[in-house]
Amino acid sequence: MLKSIVCFLSFALGLVTSLCAAEINVAEGFECKKIYQVPNKEQGSWVAIAIHDDGRLITADQYGSIYYVTVNGNEAPKVEPLNLKIGGAHGLLWFKDRLFVSVCEREVVGAGVYVVVDSDGDGKLDKVELVKKLVGGGEHGPHGFVVSPDKEWIYYVCGNHTNVPDGIANYAATNKWGEDLLLPRQADARGHARSRKAPGGWVARFKPDNSRWELYSQGYRNSYGIAFNQEGDLFTYDADMEYDFGTPWYRPTRICHVTSGSEFGWRNGTGKWAEYYLDSSPAVLNIGPGSPTGVVSGAGAAFPARYQRAIFALDWTFATIYAIHLKSDGSSYTAEKEEFVSRPGLPVTDAVIGNDGAMYFLTGGRRAQSELYRVSYVGNESCEPVNAPEVGDLVKLRRQLEAMHVTSKTENLELIWKSMGHEDRAIRYAARVALEHLPVALWQQKVLEEKNPMILCQGAVALAHQGSKKNAQALLQSLAKVDFPTLDNHGKLALLRAVSLVIARCGDGAQRDLLIGAFDAHFPSEDDMVNRELCRLLSYLQAPNVVKKTLGLMASRGADTPPDWATLAARNSRYGGDVIKMLNNLPSAQNLHYAYCLRVVKGPWTEGQRRQYYEWFNHASKKSGGLSYAGFVQNMLKDALANATEQERKMISAWKPMVKHNPFKNLPKVKGPGKAWSVDEVAALADLDKADLTNGQRMFEASLCAACHQVAGKGGAAGPDLTRVAGRFQLKDMGEAIIDPNKVISDQFEFSLITKKDGSFMTGKVLDKQNGVMTVAISPFDFSQTVEVAAADVQEIKASPISPMPPALINRLNENELRDLMGYLMSLK
Repeated sequence: MLKSIVCFLSFALGLVTSLCAAEINVAEGFECKKIYQVPNKEQGSWVAIAIHDDGRLITADQYGSIYYVTVNGNEAPKVEPLNLKIGGAHGLLWFKDRLFVSVCEREVVGAGVYVVVDSDGDGKLDKVELVKKLVGGGEHGPHGFVVSPDKEWIYYVCGNHTNVPDGIANYAATNKWGEDLLLPRQADARGHARSRKAPGGWVARFKPDNSRWELYSQGYRNSYGIAFNQEGDLFTYDADMEYDFGTPWYRPTRICHVTSGSEFGWRNGTGKWAEYYLDSSPAVLNIGPGSPTGVVSGAGAAFPARYQRAIFALDWTFATIYAIHLKSDGSSYTAEKEEFVSRPGLPVTDAVIGNDGAMYFLTGGRRAQSELYRVSYVGNESCEPVNAPEVGDLVKLRRQLEAMHVTSKTENLELIWKSMGHEDRAIRYAARVALEHLPVALWQQKVLEEKNPMILCQGAVALAHQGSKKNAQALLQSLAKVDFPTLDNHGKLALLRAVSLVIARCGDGAQRDLLIGAFDAHFPSEDDMVNRELCRLLSYLQAPNVVKKTLGLMASRGADTPPDWATLAARNSRYGGDVIKMLNNLPSAQNLHYAYCLRVVKGPWTEGQRRQYYEWFNHASKKSGGLSYAGFVQNMLKDALANATEQERKMISAWKPMVKHNPFKNLPKVKGPGKAWSVDEVAALADLDKADLTNGQRMFEASLCAACHQVAGKGGAAGPDLTRVAGRFQLKDMGEAIIDPNKVISDQFEFSLITKKDGSFMTGKVLDKQNGVMTVAISPFDFSQTVEVAAADVQEIKASPISPMPPALINRLNENELRDLMGYLMSLK
């Protein structure tokens, strides 16, 4: 306690504190110091940082102004606002005496890329110019920048709620993207991102003088930062969709090698592409649950060599900065992660390497308390700058092919064609994209006549993208001739994806019987992923044996092995325990995939088959997953019933229905008397370490928190998961969120205000829109309570300024009950 008081007084006097060095876990040999605590009321919550040529830091409040920060050793930093009409930035870049600003929050100016210049040469920025207007915003809007190693381009990343802008001169992957799903998609059961389609999040590059824009990569969910490694390759850290937890379409947060024309396959709802799709780019490293924020290269840091070569990736939710150690793997990479900096309650947002060789990073976001930290190396290893390694022949070949994504010539065809059969996946991918930049007439017939299975599959993808739908019959006939048993699993998956993509793009060309004959005999396979794709394809084809074979697989399926990131989380008691609690009751993702496929197979089935399938839903409904898991299961059952015969539906209706969770049943009682609690009173609560956590959990339920929020997989689904809330927010932040939930409403959880043409209004969560009818959830406590609204009757839909969470739910509690509740929440680390 004495040390905390001394350090607090030191900070209050304007001195750099070393308190965090005792509290923060930092890699061996490094020192971490908090050098500035941001006064939130005056300077906001900082989420972006850049470095000026003169060494000053430049920071941005998520919803407000931009600031210069001058750091001078152990003296208190000098903070000066940039007094211009610009703000709400998620990304900053100082380059060629100009400040580039990525505006995401639209409270000051509209979303887009801006440049702030010194128009009169007096050394002060004085003019704001719009570079590129963007349609999008919020937490999945425009984000970060990085300059290319040759200083010719600025690369720019945006989340999946940002439209690709007009004025794109070149599309590396061409602009003929699509959803490319064989089976009907289910939108997210809670309605998240239901209207967002391909290409999802994207990376563009533009000339610093704004003379040319190119779309470089796509298919991300919500990457926030990007950085080049010493070899000149670009990387980002993409977000997972935590609502999908426990489903086969869940994709963990991951480090992505951002190559020219790459497509990472984010699609909304159940539509996310499998990583093994040959038209998708794989992750370099899958990390696990989290909320990716800044990404920065270690180049230029006064760190040991391995850290200079690393990419640093920040996770806001789990309060961790990872050092990503890359290893060359052919023309791409594999990687290992190291926890470089971590501590509960450290919501890291962005980082930069300063001119002094130290790393400077920010905490904050969503108006949480913001701080500035410095990480320096104080160990004994050499920190001499390291040179970039020589680029290997495979990297040179990949880059040669990628150059053809901008300018491709007829004489390149032979190299492209040969490279589509290369053993290196990234080279095959780059070659196929290059092929799509050549005239289709030049290579269409070559695809149809190709005998090499991998080249044929790559060519089929290209022709499905660029050719006519009339090619479906010939393409499928060629693909069906491939000797399936002779392929390895990679080849089998490539063939199945090529067939599925051709059907999704061009139709089945009346080749149903041919395709069933080619693939039915090979189902089931010995490989789970091959079985997933065989089941998907045969379910689409309505193959006569697919129900019997798939139900047999489901019946013999044991519990799934937790993914690698869960095993690692179990070794870290600091935050892994809550993840493991959820995993302990996870469903079988493989069986969930099988059930998802079978929902489209039309009846009649036998009564025994229908009963087994229905009982699986009863079993699955008792498992735990992400916030949308239960809704997905219910919606899958709805689809299955729609494809059953009328007689089957009558039979099923007589069976025992699935039991639904009632969040209001048997709520604990409060003693009271309560009062109108203020934020300051909540923040001033003392002796939280003496709180009765068991009673705090009861108050969590009694105050209706559990009706909308999950903790360790239990609770409602309308609000954020609070499993690790204390790792992100301080006591005052939580008090504000409870007492005034309208102050900050995340776009992930907001309801919509729907204005109808008859002058009436309604508020709810739009879950889906099909065939001109919108499905709207009207209760935040139960998303199965829905109404249908004809889209033609709707005049306007906009974000509701009112949170679905009622305010001041704690006002029924007395002081002891409130202390117990807040003590319980602050224990969720």
